[in-house]
Amino acid sequence: MRHAHDHGYPVPRVLEVAPDALVLERIEGPTMLVELRRRPWTLRRQASLLAQLHERLHEIAAPPSLPAASAGDRLLHLDLHPDNVILSPGGPFVIDWTNARRGDPALDVALTWVIAATSGGPLGRLFLRRFLPHFDRADLLHALPAAAERRLADVNVTDREREAVRRLGERAS
Repeated sequence: MRHAHDHGYPVPRVLEVAPDALVLERIEGPTMLVELRRRPWTLRRQASLLAQLHERLHEIAAPPSLPAASAGDRLLHLDLHPDNVILSPGGPFVIDWTNARRGDPALDVALTWVIAATSGGPLGRLFLRRFLPHFDRADLLHALPAAAERRLADVNVTDREREAVRRLGERAS
């Protein structure tokens, strides 16, 4: 998070690092997901904003000490979806960096695709129609199997979501 912040990326400032916790700057505002549910007519704008956040993030070279998720040297969030963006009066802030790694940006975007398509319900699928065209589809389809595999390895994914991930992988291949 400090690396992203030092490169001008919108993240809460890290105030303290303890062995079992991080103390972060408090950011006021709803998440992008809450805003989408409250004001669905902002979907196009929010999808464009999330695409811009991905693009800005992937301009940053990852610290060499950050573990790799794939080939490549870009900073990846690997959980960058509407529920991890706070829409503050001062602009968006990206939260929940526990999965951050270095690698290929297409993996990061493909993972957003998998999460929104399989956990976001009808709103997630509508969101993807506006989000995915910002990126090269061939690159995303190439990264999709690795993104699906990563999602299936997450212990917090429900059985229903696992089945949806498998179906998405079948449709995309």
